Amino acid sequence: MKRLALVLLLTVSVGLCVAIDHRLVAQTVRSWSSDPAKVPEPGVHYGSVPDLSLPKTILFSIGPEDLARDAEAWVKRGVQAFFLDFVAREWSSDIWARDGKPWTIGPSDETFQKAKRANEECRKLGCETFLKIAFDHTFEWFNDIAWQRIDNNFRQFAIFARETGCTGIALDIEYVGEQYAFTWDGYDYRGYTREDLVEKVRQRMTRVIQILYDEFPNMVLLTFPEEGFSLGTVIQAAWVEEAARRNAPGGVHYCLESTYRRPNIRYVFGHVWAANELFHHVLSERARQYWEERCSIAPGIWPFGKDYSPTHEPGMSLEAFRQGYAATLMAARRYNWIYSHNSREQLLGRHLDAYKGKADLRAYLDVIQRREVVTDPKWVKLARQLRDLRKRDYSRELGLLPVPVLRGPEDAPHLLLAEVGHYDRSTLQTMWQFALDYLHGRVEDPQKALGTVTHWLVAGPYPNETDFQGLENPYPPEKEILAGAGQPGSKDVHWVEVQAPPGHASVDLTRYLKPTEHVCAYALCWITSPVKQKAQIRLGTNDAGKMWLGGKLVYEYPREGSAILDRDIVDVELPKGSTPVLLKVCNGVHNWGFVFRVTDRQGRPLQNVKFSVKPPARR
Repeated sequence: MKRLALVLLLTVSVGLCVAIDHRLVAQTVRSWSSDPAKVPEPGVHYGSVPDLSLPKTILFSIGPEDLARDAEAWVKRGVQAFFLDFVAREWSSDIWARDGKPWTIGPSDETFQKAKRANEECRKLGCETFLKIAFDHTFEWFNDIAWQRIDNNFRQFAIFARETGCTGIALDIEYVGEQYAFTWDGYDYRGYTREDLVEKVRQRMTRVIQILYDEFPNMVLLTFPEEGFSLGTVIQAAWVEEAARRNAPGGVHYCLESTYRRPNIRYVFGHVWAANELFHHVLSERARQYWEERCSIAPGIWPFGKDYSPTHEPGMSLEAFRQGYAATLMAARRYNWIYSHNSREQLLGRHLDAYKGKADLRAYLDVIQRREVVTDPKWVKLARQLRDLRKRDYSRELGLLPVPVLRGPEDAPHLLLAEVGHYDRSTLQTMWQFALDYLHGRVEDPQKALGTVTHWLVAGPYPNETDFQGLENPYPPEKEILAGAGQPGSKDVHWVEVQAPPGHASVDLTRYLKPTEHVCAYALCWITSPVKQKAQIRLGTNDAGKMWLGGKLVYEYPREGSAILDRDIVDVELPKGSTPVLLKVCNGVHNWGFVFRVTDRQGRPLQNVKFSVKPPARR
């Protein structure tokens, strides 16, 4: 039976398994038509819970002039806090030069005056503001001279935020995400190790937060988005550690983007639990106590602008949005937030005629304004527990588990949600330990640790037209293997033996085949089992994929996706002897590849099977 294994915490799609004619399949493949994280939980009720305090809702984001003009209108719409944008913009900015007059500093600066007016309007209304600073340019971690300027920029940001009356500072670290990977091209590891890099990043960003607190000790610090097991988490953990050392009164508040378009309450709560679980693993004992006492997790939601379209198309149904928004209010101790993406006017109820679709945008606005929560006792109880940020197991209540898995082609660990039952305790511990070692710069070969198969025969590329039409076209390798009982040999097909390089758990097809976009390829190997036995094939394809086992179709994934370890799970029965496995992987654009392993039902690699790129001898 085909089962959805994982739902991503980052911005990766989880796709569809389409219905297949079961007469052609040795194992049944269950059809499912949507990502369960995007489907509202049935049977819930909405209203108010008198003793469940609601967080302040932050708008991402708005400039000072618009805020000064519209603050009261936003409050009427249900918004009580704002990311103050278009002021500092990003870390390399000279904030005093924003007005085009770098010689004006302090009250004489025009940007300063605009921000102060906006903050004064907000203060009258009981609203909070956070000076937003993005990381738009990469850092030279080992360049001491460069860091003198960087440190000074952050000092000026803190002075500006303090003196203009901001509540605090919001650090958006997303836009240099490629630099948070140990495999980034800018790291040559000449004269330093991965562990040295981790320590240098920690030192630099500890100094940054020290400067901010020195100038603005009472600030409330917000940071986003979630970064999993990358150097981004090293940065954010360093900030919590320093805040804990100072017992900073404002706390550190971790803003989630994973909940943007995953409104099911189980999954919203699951993402909050996963973020909390990560910090309990990476923080010191003192910082964990501070985390529980003063910090919070702030889930975000994205109402309009589906797939960044300028037409303000809602990103989910009204019922889904109602549940997602309620869930973000419930799980947040201090803040939740709205991503406005090019739709601030529509969120204020203006220019609604710019949207030509059928959905009633006013109904979405009413959801934000009413601020209703799910009133069922089960969910209210869970919300209270989640807000405490204590380490606790919610798998029984949610049916989900936070699991560190790898994503190709970089094969760095990411924290995802898996259905309960897909891993036993020892396997889960192994995966967490691998991910935490990776985060600290201690590298183990993921192929050996997790048992992925990285040695294959590949053939291609073949055309993949619009909407992954190539997935349905039976190209020569497919015809050859399915017609020839798994034996290659046709003169029309050129099979190439490939082996992923050390340190990689997935197969990156862009290394071996050209062109790489709008194409399909095939991968072939043989599984040899000493006995007939039940097993699970766990795989993820980038993008669409099919799999045949012993010449019979057992898996199909017909849309965009990523090579995520254990993204999809197929229950199979391996016959005694050697059985061919044929994969078909069709790419749209960018990354192209797959990750594959064979396990028992608890996710432990089967030890008694062997894999080969050489077909068994015919008798």
